[in-house]
Amino acid sequence: MSIENISKTSLNARVANAGRVEVNQSQIKAEKGKRPVHTKPDTVDISKEARNLEQTVDNLKTVVSEIPDVRDAKMEEVRAKLKNGFYDRPEVIEEVANKVIDAFRTEKQES
Repeated sequence: MSIENISKTSLNARVANAGRVEVNQSQIKAEKGKRPVHTKPDTVDISKEARNLEQTVDNLKTVVSEIPDVRDAKMEEVRAKLKNGFYDRPEVIEEVANKVIDAFRTEKQES
């Protein structure tokens, strides 16, 4: 095969492919024309119960955010007891130790 024949063969192949591309593009355009232009967008409907629940949660968050983190009166009571030596008494130490032991027993039984 000569160079001239190769060039002609290559040129013929390009022309044939170009024809196919034009046909394919025509088919694609025709198919696009068959598709509905305006499709209905997706929507989400939130039930009345869900909106009420959201409002309740928002209200609870507001109420909780307004509660002080530390109860000042309770802290003053604890400070006074520390200052007066209340927690240094043997019966208080024993009571606290028993509560710690009970807490570990309860935790162990739940496991």
